[in-house]
Amino acid sequence: MSKQRLYLDDIYENEHCEGSIFRAVVMMSYEARFLNDQHRMKFIELHMKPTSLAMKKFQDNKLEYTKDENSHSTVHASYEYGDFGD
Repeated sequence: MSKQRLYLDDIYENEHCEGSIFRAVVMMSYEARFLNDQHRMKFIELHMKPTSLAMKKFQDNKLEYTKDENSHSTVHASYEYGDFGD
């Protein structure tokens, strides 16, 4: 089991999700889905679960939620190339 924990205070203090629990879950799920797709296509090798990596990126403020004028939401992540493990 992963040691990653995310507390409500982390969500409330995050400026990218504006304190919204729903938005935080959407941000992390988009990122986990992206990482899982990259792993499935053999572009990256994961040593942790995609959800754990997405939670870690959220805690490190590396995920950003944007919404355009057509109400399409996207999540942008700052990526560091290299090992996707712990």
